[in-house]
Amino acid sequence: MRDMWAKLKYICIICLLLSAVCIFDSDTASADELSTVKLKVGFCRLDGFFEYDSNGDEYGYGVDYLDEISRFSSIHFDYSYIKVKSWEELPGLLKSGSIDIIMPASEPVNASSELSFTTEDIMTTYHAIMTKKNRGDLYYDDYSSIGRMKIAITKQLLDYVGMKSYLKSINVYKNLVYYNDYNECKQALDDEKVDGVISNVMDLTDDMKILNKFSVSHNYIVMKNTNPYYKNVNKALTELKLAEPTFENALNVKYYPDRINTPLGKYEENYLRKNNTLNVAVYDDYKPISYYDKKSHKYKGIAVDLMDKLGEKLGIKFRYFAINTKDPYDMFNSTKTDIVLPVYVDDLMYYKTKSLFDSDINYITKSSYGTLNDNARIAVVKKYKYISDCLKNKTKYNIVEYDTIEDACNGVNDGEVDAFATSTYNAKFIIQNPRYRKLDIREFDNISLPFGLAINNNSILESALNKGIQYITSEERKNIIDKDTAYKWSDLSWYDKLYSYIDILSFVSFILVFAVIGILIYINSKKKFIEQIQQKSDEAIKASRAKTDFLSRMSHEIRTPMNAILGMAAIGRSSTEIKKKDECIDQIIDSGNFLLQIINDILDMNKIEQNKIELKEEYVESMDFVGSIKKMLEANAKKYNVELRADFSKYRSFLIKIDPLRTKQIYVNIINNALKFSNSGSYVDWIMEVEDIDEKLVHIHCVIRDYGCGMSKEFQKKMFMPFEQEYNEFTNKVEGTGLGLTIVKNLVEIMGGTIECESEPMKGTTFTIDFDREVHSIDEAKRNSAVKPDESILKDKNVLLAEDNDINAAVAMEILKAHGMNVERAKDGQEVVDMYLKSAEGRYDVILMDVRMPKIDGMQATKIIRNSSHERAKSIPIIAMTADAFDEDMKRTMQAGMNAHLTKPIDIKMLIKTLVSLIHKEN
Repeated sequence: MRDMWAKLKYICIICLLLSAVCIFDSDTASADELSTVKLKVGFCRLDGFFEYDSNGDEYGYGVDYLDEISRFSSIHFDYSYIKVKSWEELPGLLKSGSIDIIMPASEPVNASSELSFTTEDIMTTYHAIMTKKNRGDLYYDDYSSIGRMKIAITKQLLDYVGMKSYLKSINVYKNLVYYNDYNECKQALDDEKVDGVISNVMDLTDDMKILNKFSVSHNYIVMKNTNPYYKNVNKALTELKLAEPTFENALNVKYYPDRINTPLGKYEENYLRKNNTLNVAVYDDYKPISYYDKKSHKYKGIAVDLMDKLGEKLGIKFRYFAINTKDPYDMFNSTKTDIVLPVYVDDLMYYKTKSLFDSDINYITKSSYGTLNDNARIAVVKKYKYISDCLKNKTKYNIVEYDTIEDACNGVNDGEVDAFATSTYNAKFIIQNPRYRKLDIREFDNISLPFGLAINNNSILESALNKGIQYITSEERKNIIDKDTAYKWSDLSWYDKLYSYIDILSFVSFILVFAVIGILIYINSKKKFIEQIQQKSDEAIKASRAKTDFLSRMSHEIRTPMNAILGMAAIGRSSTEIKKKDECIDQIIDSGNFLLQIINDILDMNKIEQNKIELKEEYVESMDFVGSIKKMLEANAKKYNVELRADFSKYRSFLIKIDPLRTKQIYVNIINNALKFSNSGSYVDWIMEVEDIDEKLVHIHCVIRDYGCGMSKEFQKKMFMPFEQEYNEFTNKVEGTGLGLTIVKNLVEIMGGTIECESEPMKGTTFTIDFDREVHSIDEAKRNSAVKPDESILKDKNVLLAEDNDINAAVAMEILKAHGMNVERAKDGQEVVDMYLKSAEGRYDVILMDVRMPKIDGMQATKIIRNSSHERAKSIPIIAMTADAFDEDMKRTMQAGMNAHLTKPIDIKMLIKTLVSLIHKEN
């Protein structure tokens, strides 16, 4: 029903705007869409960077990077890829304008003055000596064999900074063979005319391997320095690097996993070639980490599958057998064991690898158990020594050892221990068993368990395995873990399977009882269903009545001022008396202001109902704030012939943190009501008091009292409800929407305050408002010495007015000229852009910008001006003048680069105040 009310109110607002078309502007609508720019990218096929998929579409590191850059740019880039045969063609195509972008490109020592490199790199690579994979006589970083190689290199690459000196230092400079481009170098390698090539690692293909890495190279995007979109691309790249610092690493892992890892060295390769099958001791009953499957007669589990993947990467195999010693490290003494896993990666003894995979240590406990204390009794299984090693190293718990997992779980159930500690994966597997469904898994605080490999004092094997572990990608590791931790019914014993049917058997036992209960529930639910239908019918009738009441009320509220506007316009037009015309104009202005109040009240109520009221708090001077309200309301008091008596004797000067607009709205609304409902010749009291809570917090107490018609007890019960008004002989003479008090109460509560009311018919009404507010002390001398600019600053200032509606333009020009300003008008968004960009420096002092205009709208026009090269493009004040009055509209104009947002119909005082402030600030 709330949604229906919201829709009805939006419809009413639209009707209001259409009805008042003779006064308000309905700006020409235009979409504020981001422009799209097509950029041509030189596409030279490069493994992993620029490639084609099976459908012929471009993909790779470079394509992903460009797409991400477009996401961070205010302009949407649409890329077209121009295919070329070699990298050497690209610079010429870029200079001729056939393409817009080259990437990746390392910055040369003497860069062309025609080209601009991005300030941030897109890829960090390195140069390498590479050869064919089938060259078993050549090894990584084996300088003795590298020094005997004939190596191809381009003449251009040899001039790279530091290249000659490094190649001389490793004794290969004398063996270099020179070619014109990399394609010739690669062909020579394929034809076995040379033993290797020197190039950027980006040229590494699947049939090649790396022998030596050197000379880190930063790669950039290159564009012509005259390309207007270079700045947009460069800025978007910088934003991307700051927002997503891990983006490049993710791309490297995705497209170049082999190039970020360290290859095997000579001794490692020779060792693995001689020892291509290694013996591995694992636990045979530790699902899903490692276990012996009796059906297939094979070892399985996460650790086993990851070891097989490791062997695949290194070109070796593993032979598995069970750990049968109390201490797993004793396996090195009793058998020909090369590796024991899993072990806790610590600094105790033996060589240990990096983590093969990680897990947390969880504990299994009763569902009813609370938090573990430092003296908790924690069960572990004796032979899973790495669990107890980890706990002893990181906690102070009392460790209790059990022989099996089943014994440990029973110990928890029987209360012998508080919890059973094991790895996350094992804990999840245990809990899947129906026998342990009353137990819970919980996490220790920050106790991680890296699963490593223990090696029998062999540093070469350790180094090789560590490199191999790096070769396993995160995706491969995740797929293995997901596969091995998936729940399988076949993993349960027959006893466990039977036990799992206990719930089903219990359900069958009580099926008849449930059937009887179900019949009773059906009868009862049918009765409730009929009641619900009746309730929904009543609600629909109420909603229909509410809709009719709302439309009827709005029709009356709108037609009253509209009747006055149209009637007085007709009378004024036909009258020849100046005095009569002035009276008609005054009546039109009053009725127009009342119509505007209706619109504003409806908008505020809609924001409140949608929870979209946002307080914009700032520090303001307390006495100046209430003084300005008093000065503004004294004019209204004079109009009603009522004296406004302000008592600020218990108030004082300080900086108070409030939303000035909404706080003023509260005071003005209640005081205006007090003035309106007071008898002529009477008075209204406004009392402000402050009480200190502490150094930074005060209590504000406000009392507003009138001696007018008052309110009945019945009306006071509903006075804060929307559209409620009390009708009597006095109130019938006063205009109002019935929304004011509703808005005030909601604003007070949003600010954390309270509002109370005491009233008696024919004796008056007293409203009391209380707030707690943050404050700062203020230097009174400094406050009094502040110099405020006056309206004289506007004289002879030049205004560029962007307004497509002739009537609105005429009104604005008259207002501005009346304050001594010179005005030039543009009739659409394109014209205002052209006029400003062609103007001389200092030609215009300020721009008044309509938002909805033909061709391009005001926000797009503002962006173009702000991004232009005009001398004052960034600093000239631009003020939005629009009928768009929502907070979202104001945020969009600020984001577009405007300095202020004024809503139509324009408040002349606010317009002049804004102009004075911005021009003074800019000067």
